[in-house]
Amino acid sequence: MKQICFVCQNVDCKLRGSEKIMNELADKVAARSLDVEVKSYLCFGGCEEGPNVVIHPQKTWYAGVKMEDLPEILDSLAGGPTVTRLDTIDPALKEITFALLDTGVF
Repeated sequence: MKQICFVCQNVDCKLRGSEKIMNELADKVAARSLDVEVKSYLCFGGCEEGPNVVIHPQKTWYAGVKMEDLPEILDSLAGGPTVTRLDTIDPALKEITFALLDTGVF
């Protein structure tokens, strides 16, 4: 099943490097031939925790992502374990976001 890796591109996340993270993720996903589409997302609402990366339909949310986290995230996208130390978002916000993504609104 194809995964979509959304990277927040709102102001707070962008100021913390989310654009560079998104571009690097896209390059590394392509280099590893993973069945993953890397896409920008306007805002997940977890601005104070950004940069935020959300994997759909797996319902994985990585917060405070830094460039040095990308190897672990890529391994997770390739079927490895999730990077639990980056799972710091309020469960209620995750539930709302995942419900929205499940509707196909993206």
